[in-house]
Amino acid sequence: MVASGAAPCGDCQRLRPAFDHLLAAYDYDYPLDGLISRCKYGPQPALQGALAALMTTLPQRHTALALPDLIVPVPLAATKLAERGFNLPDALAASLAATMRATVDRSLCWRKRNTSPQAGLNRAERLSNLRDAFGVKHRCDGLFVAIVDDVASTGATLHALAKSLKKAGANRVEAWVLARAHFRHT
Repeated sequence: MVASGAAPCGDCQRLRPAFDHLLAAYDYDYPLDGLISRCKYGPQPALQGALAALMTTLPQRHTALALPDLIVPVPLAATKLAERGFNLPDALAASLAATMRATVDRSLCWRKRNTSPQAGLNRAERLSNLRDAFGVKHRCDGLFVAIVDDVASTGATLHALAKSLKKAGANRVEAWVLARAHFRHT
């Protein structure tokens, strides 16, 4: 997986991700890791707003960041969205789009099925778990799409969504995340 100025990791050298580039605002370390986890699994509007504000630093941290045609938050399955009541990537995408004066499209992509939790799975298992998990509602011919998520660890979720967008004609798909985890192989 390529973060700004970094070489691809060994996993990404073996299986190239469908996204063209990965950019992270921060590393997934203390205290951000705990804040994201708390916000992700419980309704905490103030914390969600604080994390969304942190996401707006991405353009300052990556000055060559280009304006995409669309910003797309990674969608949750309908059952998980109903259970949680919110999707953190939605808030991150909205905040970033407002800062960049870009367009957010929350309806372009959907999760076709509720996948098993990714925690505890290795990269191969995560890729298998997410195979054909996302759908795209209409053609994206020639578009530059930025996918927004809270955390990238193995990149499996971002890969699966980018693959669907490219099949729908997207020319360039970048993955933009609040934090990049340093995945430990299991």
